[in-house]
Amino acid sequence: MLPERELKRTARQMNLPGFGPEQQQRLYDAHVLVIGAGGLGCPVMQTLAATGVGHITVWDDDTVDLTNIHRQILFGASDVGRRKVDVAAERLRALQPDIQVTTFFDRLTPDNFIEALECIDLLIDGSDTFATKFLAADAAEITGTPLLWGSVLRYRGDIALWYSGPGAPADGVGLRDLYPTQPDADSVPDCATAGVLGVTTSVVGSLMSTEAVKFLAGIGEVQVGRLHMYDALSATMRRFTVTRDPARELATHLGTYTEACSASTEGQELFDALTAHHLPSLDVREPHEKAIADLPVPGVNLPLSQVERDPEAVSRALAQFSPGDEVVVYCAGGVRSERFVDKHGALAETLGISLKSLPGGVQRWT
Repeated sequence: MLPERELKRTARQMNLPGFGPEQQQRLYDAHVLVIGAGGLGCPVMQTLAATGVGHITVWDDDTVDLTNIHRQILFGASDVGRRKVDVAAERLRALQPDIQVTTFFDRLTPDNFIEALECIDLLIDGSDTFATKFLAADAAEITGTPLLWGSVLRYRGDIALWYSGPGAPADGVGLRDLYPTQPDADSVPDCATAGVLGVTTSVVGSLMSTEAVKFLAGIGEVQVGRLHMYDALSATMRRFTVTRDPARELATHLGTYTEACSASTEGQELFDALTAHHLPSLDVREPHEKAIADLPVPGVNLPLSQVERDPEAVSRALAQFSPGDEVVVYCAGGVRSERFVDKHGALAETLGISLKSLPGGVQRWT
């Protein structure tokens, strides 16, 4: 039974046509697991707790950073340095005093994921790496756990409900029916590199919460495999339906899921030489990125936005180095610097300069 204060707290919601005490009880009895207390996880958890979901488990191994709070709406400036899961639990209990919040200051891996899904009614993926998303998709399919999936980058975001494996409909659809294999980790820039509009994460997170409430309460239309694509700049939503690939075998075991920009021997050697001031450097990040974090080395800064406006800026920047220099080019994560080297390496060679991209960029080495 719903606690008396929960009945009163959600009274306006239960006045809705087709949504009464029975639907509210379903929400209160539900147990959801949220991956990541970040830009999507924060609005998802906030709205689900406010709506009346009775048990939320959250996994996250990060602490609050000042750069988080423009989009991670459970946190404030006074929370910087604290564990995200601890702050999130406090905020959720303030919204719904009777909620049960289970926190794990840890990362989900192939070793613990299957066990973590025991007694979970809905898995909500708010992670921001391909590795975690495909791990979550496979674990959900192996256990037959419905998976609400979301992603956001720049001004747009995608959401979908996947449900395949034991207990799912025969025509159930999984993430691998849309993306059969995990893309290369560096094929798409992350939010630290490409940026993200803070309000976009709130919109996409709220859309995810709406689908979660509909699914858990048994109201409205919830279609497995329907992909919703939101564009903030045009305020539009596109949709299309992913169908089951009859030739695809369902996941039966967890595999290997590779993160981006893994450290290499060459990367370590480059970083050691760079920080010892043995090698000159070229930073291709934007000025606001340097304000967030930087490597403790002197060098030339050439924002790629400047190159787009003035292609000759590359020649002027390279002219600041001497023939015979081995220049380490770096960015936030290693993607832009590698592309810069590929595009302008030949020009550098005509000046007697060699360019090398620093794997992992500032994110890896600070």
